Amino acid sequence: MDMPPPPPPHFGGPAAGGGRPDRKTVERNRRNQMNALYSRLDQLVRAGSSPSSAPPAVQRGPPAMTRPDRLEEAAAYIRQTTERVERLKERKRELTAARAASSSQGSSSAGAAAEVEVQHLGSGLHAILVTGAPPSDGASFHRAVRAVEEAGGEVQNAHFSVVGARAIYTIHTLVAEGGIERVVQRLKAALRGDA
Repeated sequence: MDMPPPPPPHFGGPAAGGGRPDRKTVERNRRNQMNALYSRLDQLVRAGSSPSSAPPAVQRGPPAMTRPDRLEEAAAYIRQTTERVERLKERKRELTAARAASSSQGSSSAGAAAEVEVQHLGSGLHAILVTGAPPSDGASFHRAVRAVEEAGGEVQNAHFSVVGARAIYTIHTLVAEGGIERVVQRLKAALRGDA
């Protein structure tokens, strides 16, 4: 963004002999460079401002402001932009943390976070309730039903539903006397992925 100073004009005076330009020429070049930089600053501040704050199309050139006012406006714009960037960074950190928490919850929920509850309904019929994070596919539900059958349970009815961020599997099964513990252990192992 550094702009090189414009080449000094070539005069036939004492500076023409290849020596240093005179003070008048140096000062003119410095003023021209500063004016160019102020103009560029005005363009950048106007371009970064919201469209509603842009000058009307009828007006030509920058608004009549003193240089200190223009510099103050540029400083205010820089402060606002810095604050906005910080707010956006904080929002990004929050969203990233929330995404990481939900993905770690989802990856571990198939086994560790799955809860198994057994209700005895009489005559060897048991209702097995499994709750956990919803699977990305139906494979864990099928593993649960297969584990109950492999452990000796006769599945009478099985279904699942997803409520919010939780999946609920309900498996009604007939189990011989004393065999429900074996069924529950096998089911937990299948949900952890051990089987």
